[in-house]
Amino acid sequence: MDKPAILGNTPVFDDRLGIVSPRLPKLEQIQDPLSEALRTGQLTNHAFHVPQFEKALSDRLKMPHVVSVGNATLGLILALEALNRDGEVILPSFTYCATAHALYWSRHKPVFVDILPDTFTIDPAAVESAITPNTAAIMAVHIYGHPCEIDTLEEISKRYGLPLLFDSAHAFGSQYQNEPIGQFGDAEIFSFHATKVFPVGEGGCITTHDKNLAEHLKLSRKFGDPGDENTRFPGMNAKMQEFNAIIGVEMLKVVDEHIANRRRYAAYLIERLGRLPGISFQSIKPNVFTNYQNFVILVDEVYFGVSRDMLFDALLAENILARKYFFPPLHLHDAYSDYRSINLPITEFVSKRVLCLPFYSEMTEKMLDKICVAIEQVHFHANIVREYYSNLA
Repeated sequence: MDKPAILGNTPVFDDRLGIVSPRLPKLEQIQDPLSEALRTGQLTNHAFHVPQFEKALSDRLKMPHVVSVGNATLGLILALEALNRDGEVILPSFTYCATAHALYWSRHKPVFVDILPDTFTIDPAAVESAITPNTAAIMAVHIYGHPCEIDTLEEISKRYGLPLLFDSAHAFGSQYQNEPIGQFGDAEIFSFHATKVFPVGEGGCITTHDKNLAEHLKLSRKFGDPGDENTRFPGMNAKMQEFNAIIGVEMLKVVDEHIANRRRYAAYLIERLGRLPGISFQSIKPNVFTNYQNFVILVDEVYFGVSRDMLFDALLAENILARKYFFPPLHLHDAYSDYRSINLPITEFVSKRVLCLPFYSEMTEKMLDKICVAIEQVHFHANIVREYYSNLA
């Protein structure tokens, strides 16, 4: 087998293969509504396309209330503010920073807990152990498209009388026990960012069964003003733009096709890379359907031959941009330095080994093959790669 590019060989890709590549509508597919929005100047304030998009989302997710927002971070902040409960919020450290940052802006204190070793989602037993009289809510996170242990978390939230929110940024199109993610807890918050399975540029939504909560969120996203210039409470500007909703309506037509593609690509990568010692994957529980928002591998240095970080560098030399996602975990971020002493062994174990590979809704067999070849070459030449790093030191 050829030597990897980090040892001087030609990269498997001539041009950089980025970590994501959103598949968006062609201009001709959205030309008419875009032209109308530009002609009328109706670009925001839920003129027409945002309500249309919310209705389409409500139908798809089988939810009575869908509140669109400018992005998922704003959605998290609005949902947390709407709880009207001060105190601590339990959440995983193994998540994107926006989950915890939303707590800062809603004036809640994070309580980081550990994850399950197979699915990398929040550990319900750790959640229950962290509950105190100061606990205001539970914020669970669906990771890489794989849903949390929803039934157990809902049982815990009911038993302790705590609101349960789901950060569902990764999970549009995923299912739990044959029901769409979006139907669970007190509210779920989705992201439609350009990096997601369902991209509209910037955007997101909050789903809930609670009509009063939905009405509060609608008011909150528009400064707290119901339309009479008399704000009922200090809200913010968290509205979705018409442009994003136009893209969203069109993307709903193809999102299932894109998810099917991703599941097919994931099956190929698992079969191919699963032959290599030291490479493992996120476990997929039988009662869930994952959209494969991200495709991740765990690298065991002892059996694979090189560390995750060495593999990351070697792939970069092949023009493959992988991502250490999520590394470091949030409790080791500078922003949360007060939490560095907490003991989250599974979180830290996974974080030190996880690597997200480039993964798109439309890929070719050649692209997938080259990614696998690059990883196989590094394993085959692991001794020389380690020697290369030793010489650098």
